[in-house]
Amino acid sequence: MSRVLHPGGPRFPDFSGGAVTFTGPRPPAVCDPTQPSRRNGVLMAVTNPTSFRPVRLALDLAAIGWHVFPLSPGNKRPLANCLDCQDNPHCADDDYAACLCLPDGQWCHGVRAATTDPDRITTWWRRAPNAVPAVAAGPSGLVLIDLDTHSDQPPGNPAHDLLPGIPLVDNQVPGGFDSVRNGIDAMHLLARIRGGPRPWPSGPDHQPVSVHTPSGGRHLWYRAPDGHLHQALSALGWQIDIKAGWSYGIAPGATTNSGTYTIHGGTPGAPGHMPDWLLDEVHRVAGPKPAPAPPAVIPAAPGQGNAAGYVRTVLDRGTAELASLTDGRKAALSALAYKVGGLLTWAGLTPTDVEDHLIHAGLASGLPDRQARRIVHRALTNGLTRPLPAPRDRRTA
Repeated sequence: MSRVLHPGGPRFPDFSGGAVTFTGPRPPAVCDPTQPSRRNGVLMAVTNPTSFRPVRLALDLAAIGWHVFPLSPGNKRPLANCLDCQDNPHCADDDYAACLCLPDGQWCHGVRAATTDPDRITTWWRRAPNAVPAVAAGPSGLVLIDLDTHSDQPPGNPAHDLLPGIPLVDNQVPGGFDSVRNGIDAMHLLARIRGGPRPWPSGPDHQPVSVHTPSGGRHLWYRAPDGHLHQALSALGWQIDIKAGWSYGIAPGATTNSGTYTIHGGTPGAPGHMPDWLLDEVHRVAGPKPAPAPPAVIPAAPGQGNAAGYVRTVLDRGTAELASLTDGRKAALSALAYKVGGLLTWAGLTPTDVEDHLIHAGLASGLPDRQARRIVHRALTNGLTRPLPAPRDRRTA
């Protein structure tokens, strides 16, 4: 995959309100170690909202292994890519590996830029001093359970939609279905159904970093379990979201235009593990799905049996490698599809003969269906336009 270099260094919009373009050398990264930020192991910036400084909070969290990156204080979205990335189609967020901004220390591509590097963090907040720190769940070894209190209408079919996958009857719900008014109520109901503790959460071993959000919701940061969870958002119940992998949440202790995310329990340096009943539910909803059945055997053109077998070997090895990865799966699938595409002409095969096998490899690794199909189609097409020579000692008659 080609790497995109921005001549003269990335150019950034001015986040102080003007229209300044950053070019040339970047400001020096300065982290002042003389400023005390911790006392008795407790993060002062986190626990004392009146002293909130975004850069201080970001540095404090990074020091305990929480990977952070900047958000806009208004819309709570990642800061915009640099102007060069915005103008370059090769720097799309789903193609971030082709861009040099990340290894160069920029904040482009949102959560993918998350880091614990104090110099990089300091440089970012020099450019955008009011940016809100956000935390990337997966790289930080965390899972965020996000309980909303939005004024949405309750589900039309609460017996099936309050807790998807768990059929309910009205007498299982104290006060009836109408008593479940938000995600906090739905979480208490889930705990009751699954035999969890009440009031919930409780117990020192399972105490999350519990955060009250400005809207009245709750953020519950737990230590991530072993094993792969989906990167995308997953719904545990009505107004209950699971954020893992490359999903993110606003940092505990941060202040946005809406208010402060205040810690009410737990310690950021030692978040608890999920209790067994909750861990089972998270794995049920967000855990790895069973691998789809492999497609049919690749057909061999007349006189090309050995060639088709070679392509199948390439696919099998690539599929096994993908299944072993926890990161870099999109790039690995793209490389595999590109290589297979380059072998098609030699093997006397068509894209239709191998496309299902490649998509299966992506799905089995945990990639979403739509994403796997997009990667395979693009890389397979590119590989087909650049045929590879016949592998040594594999030529057929």
